[in-house]
Amino acid sequence: MTAGEVPVPAGLHAPYGRLVRDEQSDLVLCHLCGRWFRALGSHVKAHGLSADEYRAAFGLYQTRALASGEVSRARAEIQRARYRDSADTRRNMAAGQVMAGSGRLTLLAADARRTRRPAAQNTDEQRSRLAAGRRTMAESRERQLDETVARLGFADLESCLRGLYQQRQLDLDTVRAELGIGRERLRSLLAAHGIEPRRQGANTRAGRTSRARLNDAEAAARVGAADLHRWLVERRREGWTLARLADAVGHSVPWVSARLRRPD
Repeated sequence: MTAGEVPVPAGLHAPYGRLVRDEQSDLVLCHLCGRWFRALGSHVKAHGLSADEYRAAFGLYQTRALASGEVSRARAEIQRARYRDSADTRRNMAAGQVMAGSGRLTLLAADARRTRRPAAQNTDEQRSRLAAGRRTMAESRERQLDETVARLGFADLESCLRGLYQQRQLDLDTVRAELGIGRERLRSLLAAHGIEPRRQGANTRAGRTSRARLNDAEAAARVGAADLHRWLVERRREGWTLARLADAVGHSVPWVSARLRRPD
């Protein structure tokens, strides 16, 4: 990224909490003097800072390499060769490898993070990941809603809302169940498409019918029955009381009595 993509505090040449690297030249930018370097860690000594002090001063990861990608790769290769060719190096690193394998190193690192103030770079990247995750979730919800609208046979969301809520006169709970969304989101969608909700307490025959079917479907799912009326009749023949049936389906005794009298 470049320094111009985010705000830069007065007196600095790079954003606080960001290590600016030019992708084309593979150089990193000094916050203090605005010059570009392959190895910033060596340069900051000219400003009277160690590499760790520089990281702390500008909110960077303590483990962040203050170098170009090329320099970082070269250093990593030197370290691998040193480990490969030196028995002393392997012996010195053995204890750390044992701790890593046992999980002890992970616990120590977690303890250190809890007691250390997080770097601004870490906080900024966490916020970026969180924002990206929210965008992904929102896009996924929109995609699922579009697929549901198409499955219900409508060309777009507005025609679907008007068809279900205005033309078929389904109530809000039934519409949201059909669309697989929450009540608040449904109200927001209705408002966004200029559809005024019916006044509270307003009831329609279609709404009553749809609610009854929805209640029946939920009760059937609760007891694992394909046919709720048949299930109720069979349990009643087995000697179940109305109270036991009501408890099983999650409704009142009068509700169960009504369902026993009519199969639809």
